[in-house]
Amino acid sequence: MTRAKRMHRRKRIQSWKSAKPLIERWRKSLTTVAVKLKQPRVIDVASFDFVGGEPVGRKGKPTQILRGQLIYFINDDVTIRRPSGAVLVVDNYEIVAISDGKTRLEPR
Repeated sequence: MTRAKRMHRRKRIQSWKSAKPLIERWRKSLTTVAVKLKQPRVIDVASFDFVGGEPVGRKGKPTQILRGQLIYFINDDVTIRRPSGAVLVVDNYEIVAISDGKTRLEPR
C-alpha cells in the first residue's frame, strides 16, 4: 500500500464510549455531519391536531441519510440541527453511522 493510500484512509470508530471526544469536537465546532438511519423516515415539519394531540399524516419522501450540525449528545439520543433550522432528536438505536467525511462512527 502506498503512502498516499494510507494517508487517505478514513478513520472508523466502533463504540460510543471511544467516540465521545470526537462527538464533542464535532459539537463545539458545529461540524456538518451525515447521519445514516436503520430505516428510512419521513423527515419533515409535522403538524399536530391540537384537539387530540396526535400528529397529522406526514407527506414527503422517506430518507435514510440526513445532514446537519450536531448540537447535543447524551447516552440515549443525538440532537441535530438541519440546514432549514429544524431541530431533530434521533435515538441512538436508530443510528447506523455518523460521519463528517473524514471520520466515521459506526456504533455496535
